[in-house]
Amino acid sequence: MAEITPIELTSHDRFVLATLQCEKLDEPHALDMQQKTHAAVDQSPDLALVLDMSHVQLVASLSLGALVTLLQCMKLRKQRFILVGLQPDVRQMFAVCRLGRLFEIYDTIETARCRIQQES
Repeated sequence: MAEITPIELTSHDRFVLATLQCEKLDEPHALDMQQKTHAAVDQSPDLALVLDMSHVQLVASLSLGALVTLLQCMKLRKQRFILVGLQPDVRQMFAVCRLGRLFEIYDTIETARCRIQQES
């Protein structure tokens, strides 16, 4: 079994930053991401979740489902879920699948931070 590349979690003033360290978001990485981000937001129920995907070059189709499931969970919890740093191929995949309409997406962590502060 392939080793899972870690996801780095850091708490900030108004959000939890989850940085994916993998180039390919496949099913094992997506499941690990879901488990770890759920645990992080359970500990910080008043904070938004910002998922930094700047290292991710490819998202497997099953992993898109994992992202949508995570989004739905965050909406039920009334917490924001923001994606940042989508690479061109990943952004194109989101556009083709029309997922850009569902997700709150920004180019950088700093842009997301500013939006969270403005809307709090």
